[in-house]
Amino acid sequence: MTVATESPDKTATERTAQDWYRAGIVFAREGRNEDALSAFDAALAADPNLVPAWVARGFALGKLGKYEDEIASCDQALGIDPACIDALNAKAFALGKLARFNEKVACCEQVLALDPDNAVAWNNQGVALGMLGRYEEELRCCEKALKIHPRYLSAWVNKAYALGKLGRADEEIASYERALRIYPYYIAALFGKGVALARIRRNREALSVFDKIIELEPDHAKAFYRRGLSLSGLGRHEESVVSLERALALDPANADAWVVLSNSCFMLGRLDESAKAFDEAYYIDARDVREGIVKSMSLLKSGRFDDAVSSFSSVFGILLR
Repeated sequence: MTVATESPDKTATERTAQDWYRAGIVFAREGRNEDALSAFDAALAADPNLVPAWVARGFALGKLGKYEDEIASCDQALGIDPACIDALNAKAFALGKLARFNEKVACCEQVLALDPDNAVAWNNQGVALGMLGRYEEELRCCEKALKIHPRYLSAWVNKAYALGKLGRADEEIASYERALRIYPYYIAALFGKGVALARIRRNREALSVFDKIIELEPDHAKAFYRRGLSLSGLGRHEESVVSLERALALDPANADAWVVLSNSCFMLGRLDESAKAFDEAYYIDARDVREGIVKSMSLLKSGRFDDAVSSFSSVFGILLR
């Protein structure tokens, strides 16, 4: 791949590692992650000990969905500078993307041993603990992050998630609303608030939230599904069917949407459509169960017992739907 830099008067052989690194940063900011990766590789060819380039290279790889490679790039940085907090935080993020949550917790602990006031590490650790079902600990981590950085949007959303899992719905909704006071168009906070409202049967309020999301992102499949679910809860099955069909046009693999569609069609007396929707849900569930069991056994064989238990729990959740 041909990469242009910020210094067009220099030939490729004249460019320094810093030139290539700066060019990569520009590409990364523009979302040109393949070009960024090439530039960082060129920087590291010129100076293999340039720690920021290893970290930035890992970030570009993560943006491309190459999380194992991102971890390897961060490890290269840490081999040069074991106290590189940026590398540890980036590695923790990648570990989370690979569902290696215990390792993510340990990585965050390394950051916090170096910098106890690192809000990113507190938040990242909270996310990992939540994924392990340790919601009280997640809540404490999010509160630590927010004490350091009170306008940390992601921490407010993660705190809300933990509160919801602990059955503290009013506090959960208040936490989402706190995030939305900082940035009213934050989709993750809007979506979480809508789900929380629907969970406590405040379907009219939830419906207005999902409408807001769709106004901001017209192809938000999950918002159309949740909107259909709220409409179904209000007995507005004709409208529910329309919303669910839109959700499934965007994401045909959403088994839950097929189940709700089956129910709404049944309530409208459209029995053939109801049966077809149920068959679609059953097919997806059966496939997901098979894939989940294979993944769980693989984790078990590799000695990742906690991750295997989490994976098996997901399978059981499908079976009990």
